[in-house]
Amino acid sequence: MLLLLGPMAIAQQDCTDYKITRTIHLDESSKTKEINLEVNEDVVCLQIGLISTIESGALTIEIYDPNGDKQGNFSVESDLSSSSSSAGKNKDLVCGQLNKTIKDPMKGNWTVKLKPKKVTGEIMINSRQSQ
Repeated sequence: MLLLLGPMAIAQQDCTDYKITRTIHLDESSKTKEINLEVNEDVVCLQIGLISTIESGALTIEIYDPNGDKQGNFSVESDLSSSSSSAGKNKDLVCGQLNKTIKDPMKGNWTVKLKPKKVTGEIMINSRQSQ
């Protein structure tokens, strides 16, 4: 029994997690925005969670690795125009979520790109790096 459990006890190592949460409020005048996530060589797992809630307009969110290659994306769009929802007659709240896990991520700046189109709402960006 000790022969089987011994290697498992030796293989265990301490782990450190770094978590950052950003909330970005968007309005109809918001422009394309890039959020950088610095990843160093010690990171063994990168998790990116994106949660968007919009009342009007459309929002596209893209994730890029340090080489500029797209690693994920999604879009959310409200069915109601901003003029009808601002009048208070109709409300349309659309939520979208993307969770991406990258094992042994590339070192460098990972980028989350927000592409709003006359959007009113917010996005929460959760990043977690494990070492």
